[in-house]
Amino acid sequence: MLPTKRNQAAPNTNEWSTDYVAEHAYLVARGVRPMAIVGHISADQDLMLQAASRLEIASIEETVVPFVIMRQDGFADCGYAAAKWVVDLYEWLIRPNHVPEEHAHRIRGLLLGYSAGAIRDHDERTCGRRFTWSPSRASRSRPRCRRDKAVKS
Repeated sequence: MLPTKRNQAAPNTNEWSTDYVAEHAYLVARGVRPMAIVGHISADQDLMLQAASRLEIASIEETVVPFVIMRQDGFADCGYAAAKWVVDLYEWLIRPNHVPEEHAHRIRGLLLGYSAGAIRDHDERTCGRRFTWSPSRASRSRPRCRRDKAVKS
């Protein structure tokens, strides 16, 4: 799950080991996946600069594009891409209201290296709820489903 202001604070880049960061760069450079997300950080200018520097240093010997992309929720995604167009596509993907969520989820899966078959299998095992859900004060329970299609209003 991606960090949000409600569920947790984003980790500091000091929590990323050199080997962990280098492994992501290596896998992208070898064509295992078009993109790898190393981690998520608070969208603080100094922290994003620190993250960008760590990614660049760790990937000096690899042919990858390090990126730090600020999201709309106050966090930034950090990682590597195989090409600039992958970064552009991911940045477009995470902007609100550009892509319906189910398609955004599929595109994100493809960028992270999942096969079309794996994404299809995941879609077929998800919930079929197609209704709006609004919690009442009396009930604190949420609808249960693997990937809940219920929209919280």
